[in-house]
Amino acid sequence: MRFLDLTGRIKEFFRNRERNPFNLNVIDASTKFNNFGQDKLKLAAVLSNPACLKVFSLQCDLFSLGKVYVYKDEEELKDDPFLKLINNPNPMQSGSQFLWDYMFWNMLGNDYCYVDSANVEKVGNRMYHMEPFKICWPKDMQENADKFIFSDDTLKAYSKKNVQYRYNDGSVFNFPLDRLVKSHDLTNGIGNFFKGPSRLDALYKVISNSEASLDAKNINVRFSGKFLVGSVNEVSKLGLAEEEKDDIKNKLDGSSQRVYPLRTMVDIQRFVSDLGALQLDQAYLADYFLIGSMFNIPRDVLEANVSSTFENQEKARMSHVSYTLQPKGNDWMNSFERHFGYVQLGKNIIIDWMHLPFTKVFEKQNADTEAVKVATMEKLLSLGVPIEEVNKFLDTNFTIDESKAKNQSQVGSAGSGATESNQGTSNQGQ
Repeated sequence: MRFLDLTGRIKEFFRNRERNPFNLNVIDASTKFNNFGQDKLKLAAVLSNPACLKVFSLQCDLFSLGKVYVYKDEEELKDDPFLKLINNPNPMQSGSQFLWDYMFWNMLGNDYCYVDSANVEKVGNRMYHMEPFKICWPKDMQENADKFIFSDDTLKAYSKKNVQYRYNDGSVFNFPLDRLVKSHDLTNGIGNFFKGPSRLDALYKVISNSEASLDAKNINVRFSGKFLVGSVNEVSKLGLAEEEKDDIKNKLDGSSQRVYPLRTMVDIQRFVSDLGALQLDQAYLADYFLIGSMFNIPRDVLEANVSSTFENQEKARMSHVSYTLQPKGNDWMNSFERHFGYVQLGKNIIIDWMHLPFTKVFEKQNADTEAVKVATMEKLLSLGVPIEEVNKFLDTNFTIDESKAKNQSQVGSAGSGATESNQGTSNQGQ
């Protein structure tokens, strides 16, 4: 009964969005600061709609495969305490699940990550993602959420403000604001520095249409096995009595008889004669693709339609990582750098996906590009172009032994043995 009631509330929620979707303030285009019900219904809408949930799970699954690194002066710190913390953030979750949850809440609009201590080396330090609709912000923060902060004293006072987190049983967990690492999907610059809008605000009609198409398919599938039976000629007489109706149903449905002698011809028709003509599956896939495109997921990654080649899918995944997941990951890791004071220590926290199989396509393209550069360099050197001009033209930093470049043949060998002084790469550069 609870599930049915929740489903009904979700449908009623979407039906009531026409005039003012998700309580969007029409005057200043800002979302309300602390609306428990609306945020919770957005979560329920994602979890109950197959198209929307598939988009969310696809994006979160891929993000959770990311690998975190810490560098200082371009040297990888494999034993940095932050790596131990993010790989074991709390007793209830693994590192990959922690990454999954970040992307899930970020896609809903805002991620609030609670960090128990700003001392990353503290024994027993814990990190948890909070459910946004359970956070109760102080009243003065709600009233001043759009105010600029110029004073360090004001900023320090804000960071120590008490925030409440309400559990399902009604109990309250209190903590200072400076223990939150905040990330926003779109922006926090639209009237509220502590909460940004959600892409779901623009998708309520798409999700409601998807729900309606699924309901329509369910109804049509159930009625496709039902039939209408009526007399062709006897149209002037009154309708059948209940006994006559039951007699017809019993004879047609419960008998193995194959021939039925009748006084007049009867007409038998399906309630739904051509389910395929309704194109409900195509409508569902269209909604799925539209939801995915709103979150910048390429068509080949969504796989809602048949991709041309496997290579195109791999390239699409790499493009998706580069243009969608990487910026999100960079922003989140930068937040941890500031929170744990890594900026002052000269440390960089990065996340990337270069260890995954589909990146091999990207590496092959890079190798082909470098081979073209080397071939072009050899040709330019053979024409007597100075190495400085070659580097400027190719945007490289090659060096060459001048003693080996006295004639054309020696130029060729020198070109193949040329080295680029800044070619040493690491995951940090990726």
